[in-house]
Amino acid sequence: MIVDYKAQRTYDATLQIDDPGNCAIMCHGSFRDNRVTLPGDYYMIVATVMGRTTIIKWGPLVPDISELPNGYALDVKSFNYKEPTIEREITMFINSPDKAIYEAETILVEEALKAIPTIDNYKATID
Repeated sequence: MIVDYKAQRTYDATLQIDDPGNCAIMCHGSFRDNRVTLPGDYYMIVATVMGRTTIIKWGPLVPDISELPNGYALDVKSFNYKEPTIEREITMFINSPDKAIYEAETILVEEALKAIPTIDNYKATID
């Protein structure tokens, strides 16, 4: 009998972020909707202006689906610039077990802003 022990967490990929205080990240992962696991994209924008950092995180978004999935959230946080806090926020976002992220990349802020759902896209589902 062989018993495995001393488990270690290892990382299979890295993401290079040149300016953590001003960046945009898109991640491909998954989420659970009841008993079904579905693919979903997650986004994060970090912007720092005059010593004040704002972080916007949202998702999941299902590509090519015009409805917001169960569990969709948009979170905004603002605080005085502290690089360790920003790095912790980014690390926790990418490594969240709820998101099951398998790929992450930096994108332009403008590209990320276009991915934020607007009420016009979902108005028909509300009426």
